[in-house]
Order: sequence, then structure tokens, then C-alpha cells
Amino acid sequence: MSNRTIQEALAKHPIIAAVHSKQDAEIAAQSPCMVVFLLGGKLFEVKEMVDRLHEKGKLVFVHLDLAEGIAKDASGVQIVDEIVRPDGVITTKNNLVRVIREHGMLAALRCFIMDGQSYRKAVQVSGNVSPDFVEVMPGILPGNVIAEFCRETGIAVVAGGLVRSAVEANQAFAAGAQGISTSEHALWALPLGMGR
Repeated sequence: MSNRTIQEALAKHPIIAAVHSKQDAEIAAQSPCMVVFLLGGKLFEVKEMVDRLHEKGKLVFVHLDLAEGIAKDASGVQIVDEIVRPDGVITTKNNLVRVIREHGMLAALRCFIMDGQSYRKAVQVSGNVSPDFVEVMPGILPGNVIAEFCRETGIAVVAGGLVRSAVEANQAFAAGAQGISTSEHALWALPLGMGR
């Protein structure tokens, strides 16, 4: 397992490949993306994808909530650690951030921001559990929301979901996002450091 940080990887290439299938994982393996989010799949398929991506030097995160056949609790984190061996785990469950870290993996908290109340809750929860980074959804939030979130929490932010163009990616970067997660293959190969 890599000891690189998400910040180091995103400094090399700020676009994150969001992968939903083995075919996507192979494309991501050949892409310039340094970070890959695995968003689904059965336990041993996910392990196979993680192994392949590690061969290519990628920093790989498994989304615990979307993986099939794995409990969405502390025992699920243990199984992911012992069998799948990713670099990190993404979850929407703030109580699992500490557990993920105890297993020596990077912890990512995914927060959905739909209104002022969900924004305040995301800021509060992120501050309480201090994940390695927060993935804010959707990634096409107004720039001032991402900028304010970065300022209030001091935590690295990845903008994820519905980012489909270089213009949208650049808007998120301009607001302070350190990375963009997207399933759009065309964005995976955007120039290094674009928009920053």
C-alpha cells in the first residue's frame, strides 16, 4: 500500500478517474490520472481492479458504500483492508473515518450539499472527524460554496459529480478544490495542473 498523500498525487494530476467497471478501470490504468475512485463492484472484482491500478502506480480509493457484498460498517472496513488493500476508503458515514485510519488507510468523507442546512452539517461533520479529504457533491456547486467550505474546514476538497467539461473543472479549481472526480474519460487526460 502506498504512503503517498492525496495532496501529493493531486499535485501531479488533479483529475481523479471515477470508475464504475473493470473496463473503466483499465482505461484509468492507462490514463495520466494519479488517483482512482472505485465506485462499485463485487469484493474480488474490486480487489482485481485495485491490484491492476496499483501495478500502474495509481493511488486507489474504494467507495465502501457502493461496493457490493461488503458491510457498510467497521467489519466492512476490516474486510476491505485485509482483502482488497486499497490506499483509502470513501464513505458517507462520518463514524467510519476513525476506523479507516486505524487500519492505516486514507479516509475520504463524501458529503452531499443540497442547501444551507446540508452545507452546515457537512462543515460540522468534516471538522469533527478530520478526514484526509472531503469529496463534495455535486462538484458543480457555485464556486463561492466550495471556497467557503475550504476556508471554514481547512480540509482538502475534491469536487465530484456532474463535472463534465474543462470549464466546470476549472471553476472548481478556481474555487479551491484540489481535485475533480469524474467518470468522463475525456477529462481524465486533461493537461497537468490545468486551471491552477
